Amino acid sequence: MQQIKILTYILVLGLSVPSIYAQETGIQSAFNGEWIFEEELSDDTDEQVEKAIKKSGGRATRKKGKNRYKGGPENQAMYDHVSYDEILTISYKKPEFRLTYEEGFNRVFHTDGRGRSVSASGNSAGDNKDFSFASWVNENKFIVESRPLDGGIITETCSLSEDGNQLTVELHLEPRSFMSPIEIIRVYKKADNNPVLIQKGDK
Repeated sequence: MQQIKILTYILVLGLSVPSIYAQETGIQSAFNGEWIFEEELSDDTDEQVEKAIKKSGGRATRKKGKNRYKGGPENQAMYDHVSYDEILTISYKKPEFRLTYEEGFNRVFHTDGRGRSVSASGNSAGDNKDFSFASWVNENKFIVESRPLDGGIITETCSLSEDGNQLTVELHLEPRSFMSPIEIIRVYKKADNNPVLIQKGDK
């Protein structure tokens, strides 16, 4: 009887594997491609940075204009790219993610428990290194947890719309030099040259 139960369990487990792979195939086709930042649907990064500064009792910069908090030490490059860049390219091939930002900044990480270090310049080799890894929440959402070079923390929750043409990224940034976290919501649309329509079978 015990052997029958074990064989039944193995059979059920074996049958469930194809459906899991089918889900991830649908995710791959939906998340992959170039994404364009939609400013009108997103938080203003500068304003969110100032909120965090003031919450900690600090003073905002006297500089005015867009992107006034962009730039800084090399060890904070990742913060700038995830919160300011207007073009994001995603490539997912199980279990590896590759995110490419402006100025050729690349991030590579995995969903199978491995981490991948990248240099501050975005290259795969270097002395000082960042660290990131990802995990799936469901078929339309994944979370990336990172340790930038400054010793801070970045958490990104990336969600896909039902039609596969809008990406929402919820950023939780904790730079080492900040007393309060920076919370930013950024929305992207699929580039016109590679729109995606998720079929019911992909889910």
